[in-house]
Amino acid sequence: MKNKNKTKTGMVKLRKKIVFTFIWVTFLTGLINGIFDFIFTLIEPMIKQDERILIAALPLAMIMSFVTYIVGGLIFYLVVRKAIRKESERQVKENNLMYAAVAHDLKTPLTSIQGFAKALEEDKIPEEEKKEIYGIIAKKSGSVNDLVDLLFQYSQLGTSEYKPDLSDFDVAELMRGIIAENYGDFEDHKIEVDVHIPDTPVTINADKRDITRALSNLVINTYKHNPDGITFYVRMEKINDNCIITMADTGADIPQGMDIFEPFVTENSARSTGRGTGLGLAITKRIIERHGGSISLNREMPGYTKAFVVKLKCK
Repeated sequence: MKNKNKTKTGMVKLRKKIVFTFIWVTFLTGLINGIFDFIFTLIEPMIKQDERILIAALPLAMIMSFVTYIVGGLIFYLVVRKAIRKESERQVKENNLMYAAVAHDLKTPLTSIQGFAKALEEDKIPEEEKKEIYGIIAKKSGSVNDLVDLLFQYSQLGTSEYKPDLSDFDVAELMRGIIAENYGDFEDHKIEVDVHIPDTPVTINADKRDITRALSNLVINTYKHNPDGITFYVRMEKINDNCIITMADTGADIPQGMDIFEPFVTENSARSTGRGTGLGLAITKRIIERHGGSISLNREMPGYTKAFVVKLKCK
């Protein structure tokens, strides 16, 4: 399922449209009033010759100027109202898609739990198979719990109440630790790891727990969503006041047009096999952006099918 959730981008576009509309309406209103003033300046000598015309012209000029501003304000209101209504409808549609995705990902394990629990209640499971069934129920309920936790993390990161616990730490050391923690999984999946992380400290001011979560998501996805036997490349470099972390692999390509940084955007195979909900990268993106950084996907890195490029401010 591809969920084109563009709430943040949509709001940015809406703000830009409102500002642009205000500018051009103000410009046109000023231009029209300028034309009126110019015309009045041209005919002023003739008007002054007749006091009655002068008395009538001055209120007329004021009324025309007032009407111009009223019309400009009305145009601004109508354009902005239409833009806001369109953005609201788009957000409602996106939310409906997200709710459907949540329902889908919750329904599958819950249906299994309900079915096995009913079978156990009615004593339809042979005694020798009950232990296996209990294990399946535990696994499925764990999947539900994990999804709820991910949803909580994602929603929490999107609120104004989110306050990162900032501290200075060496992100190079952190990255080496994440690679070391997952090395056993790389070996299990026969993944060759090519690491280029500087020995000198690369200090950033950030929430260490959240940055660990964000970078770990990218590392884990390497063996979670790729075939065995690929190459995983990691490079960290400090350029001016930026720390650039590149994670590339030779695994499965990402289809064009798929915005994998949005929630619940995964390939159908990943969702059906239970290997992904599409929240991991969305959480990673929110964490990075809430720290003033950025993350992007590069499909043109020589020798690799895809590369994730993380940019963070460093000291």
